[in-house]
Amino acid sequence: MTFAHITHDQLSRDWMAVTLVALGIFQLRSPGCFGSIRMYFHGAWAGLSTEQSERLESVIEARARAEGAAGSARYAGLFTMAMGLLGLWPAIPYVMPYAASCLGMAYATWMAYQKFRRATELRFAPLVRRTPLEALPPVAIVSVVLCLIGTAAFATFPQFRVAAALVVVSMTVLVAIAWRIAVAPAVLLGTDPQVEYAVDKRVRFCRATSLITLACAPPTVFAAFAWALLPSLSGLLELMFLLVIAGFVATTVLSLNPLREGLALR
Repeated sequence: MTFAHITHDQLSRDWMAVTLVALGIFQLRSPGCFGSIRMYFHGAWAGLSTEQSERLESVIEARARAEGAAGSARYAGLFTMAMGLLGLWPAIPYVMPYAASCLGMAYATWMAYQKFRRATELRFAPLVRRTPLEALPPVAIVSVVLCLIGTAAFATFPQFRVAAALVVVSMTVLVAIAWRIAVAPAVLLGTDPQVEYAVDKRVRFCRATSLITLACAPPTVFAAFAWALLPSLSGLLELMFLLVIAGFVATTVLSLNPLREGLALR
C-alpha cells in the first residue's frame, strides 16, 4: 500500500499508535513525580557558598532517604503501549485508547502518591502549615478551569462523550493529588530546619504544578483530536480550543520556571 492510498483514519491511527508507544516508553523510563526530588534543584546551586551547597546537598539526600522508594507511574507505561496497539483496531475510535491511557496514568500516579504519603507520615514530622496558593497560584487554578470547560464543550458531540468523560476523570484525579500536596503541612526532619523548609517549599510547588500540567495535557490533546475530526468548528468551539491550549501552556511555564532559579539561603 502506498502512502497515497492510506486513508485519513488509518494515518491518524498509525500516528496515535506510535505516539502512545513512545509515551509508554517514556513513562517506563521516567522516575515519576514522586520518584526523585533532585530534578527540582537544577538551578538551586547558583550563588550558594560552599558551606550552603553542602547543607543543601545534605538535606536533599536526607529527604530522599526519608521518602524512600515512593514509586512512580511506570506501570502506566505498559498500559499506554497496549492502548496504542489497541487503537489500530478499526472498530475502536482512536480517541478512546488515548483517553483510557490518561485514566491509567492518573490511577498509577494516585497509587504512587498513596505510597509516598504513607512513607512521609511514618518518617516526617509535619510542623508548619502553608496556604495552598503558595504551591498552586491562581494561574494554575484558572488553567484547570479553562481545560475543564474546553473538554465539556467538545463533549457536546456524541462521538466524543465517553472519551471526554475519561479525560475529565483522569484530570480530576491528578488535580486532587496536586491539591492534597498543596494543602499538606511543611515536613521537616529537624537537622537543618532553615534549609529543609526551603527545600520543602520548592518540592511542594514543583510537584503540585507538575501534576497540574500533567492534568491539563489530556484535555489539550483531546481537544486537538476533536478539532481535527470535526468538519467545521463554530467560533465558540474555536475559542474553547484556544483556551485549553492557553491553559496548558500557562501551567507548563509555571511548573518549569522555578527549576532554573537559585535557592535563597542564609
